[in-house]
Amino acid sequence: MSKLLQALVVISVLTVANASYSVAQDNQIKIVEVGENDSPFLLRREANLPFFTSKASEIISIVKNRIDKTKNALVDLETFLDSIRSRQNLIEQSLNDATQLLLGHIREAETLTIDRARKLEDIDEGDKEFLQENKRKSENIETIMKMVNSENWLCPVEGKVKFYDSWNEKRPRGLHRGVDIVGFYGANLIAPVDGEIVFFWDTVGGRSFKLVAQNGDYYFGTHLHKFGKKSGKVSAGDVIGQLGAGGNATGPHLHFEFHAGPLGRGNELNPYQIVNSHCTDRIPIEMPLNHTDDEESEKFIFSYGNFEWD
Repeated sequence: MSKLLQALVVISVLTVANASYSVAQDNQIKIVEVGENDSPFLLRREANLPFFTSKASEIISIVKNRIDKTKNALVDLETFLDSIRSRQNLIEQSLNDATQLLLGHIREAETLTIDRARKLEDIDEGDKEFLQENKRKSENIETIMKMVNSENWLCPVEGKVKFYDSWNEKRPRGLHRGVDIVGFYGANLIAPVDGEIVFFWDTVGGRSFKLVAQNGDYYFGTHLHKFGKKSGKVSAGDVIGQLGAGGNATGPHLHFEFHAGPLGRGNELNPYQIVNSHCTDRIPIEMPLNHTDDEESEKFIFSYGNFEWD
């Protein structure tokens, strides 16, 4: 800073000297005509000294003022630079602290992972199967709740329907692993989701379909009256058949199963909660489908199912 001030002083002195020289040149000796018959007289330099001195003082004052302003500006600049350096140091320190904290968390996570792996090695096969089963059940509950709240899942049977939670009921061929959706004979059957469908003949249920969704979810339906289209890709809402009473059915209904992906078939879950959420044109199971008496319908109670997922 001192070198810059010295340079400014030198420039100011040179400016004053140059101005003084110019004034002196203009005021060395001048001849003035006083009158027509008067003799000319010399106006000497000494006569203009007060003017020269006044101008020089003004110039020096201006230079001093500018030097003072420059000093103040340099002081402000230095203060600003100090502030920036201080903030930069704080930022660097904060980054270092954050880096060290992150590295500490990473090391802690690695340690926990290693400890968990060692503990899992010490668990016997029975306990491992128990933990895996609990994990699967938790994932299945999450899957069911997502589908219950989905706005894209469609009821597989059109029109008025009735059903109840018959999951795990004892049937002649074993435990019931689906939901029976009762409807009008010949009612349209709808693809509940997008996927790939295959139609086939089942020895127990007659005309049947299996639908695999894009995420691996597997759906099975049987007792169809007719197939609605050829096997292949379907979109949610496509008509895939008609409701019937084929196979060993005692009346028109769709036996409907759901197996959660990505395991798909074999990971069967109770579909009642999903169907109950989306098949809203529903009457109580005890009521005939063609019943229209609203007051009488209040005597019937809906079955809301259970939360046993497998």
